[in-house]
Amino acid sequence: MLKSEPVQGFLNPELKGKKMFIDTNNIGEKGLSIADSIALDENLLVEEGSFFLEDLGYDIRFMRDANQINVKGKIKTSISLVCVRCLEEFEFKVNSNFDVVLFPSNLVTSNNISLNDDEMEYIFYEDQKINLIKFLVEQVNLFVPLNPLCTPKCKGICPNCGINLNYGQCKCENSVNELSILFNKLKR
Repeated sequence: MLKSEPVQGFLNPELKGKKMFIDTNNIGEKGLSIADSIALDENLLVEEGSFFLEDLGYDIRFMRDANQINVKGKIKTSISLVCVRCLEEFEFKVNSNFDVVLFPSNLVTSNNISLNDDEMEYIFYEDQKINLIKFLVEQVNLFVPLNPLCTPKCKGICPNCGINLNYGQCKCENSVNELSILFNKLKR
């Protein structure tokens, strides 16, 4: 079901040198279901300064429809992110369902290297193999917000003295008022 092949620096130390693949030839009429958890390297996350706080749990069902593979599943983990307002680390829970269609990479031939608008949404697999780790990490990265906030009501930091306004007021209220005046001018 799962195959391992060597690759450099892809997973955590105990899995270093391994990539997990799903052989699409093993996806029969009834499909293929897998469920497990895996520890991943934080270098796989696209958000700077983020890292996994726990293993990534997954439950996935692969169904074949001619050459395309329909993938439905769920991922669950917890990652550390940095708030864009106050610059504090916080725990972000990932609990996401997904429904994706994978296509063989030979759909784009060397003669036809351009994709039409519909094909831009495709996710491809190569050589009858689906890279499970890459797929799972993509799902986590898609779930992470563009501008992570520790709370929706985060007050951020004072632009003058740098104090975290979530923990109290700073002594430079005038600079905050001046900033508000400038932003109000910009809004007009």
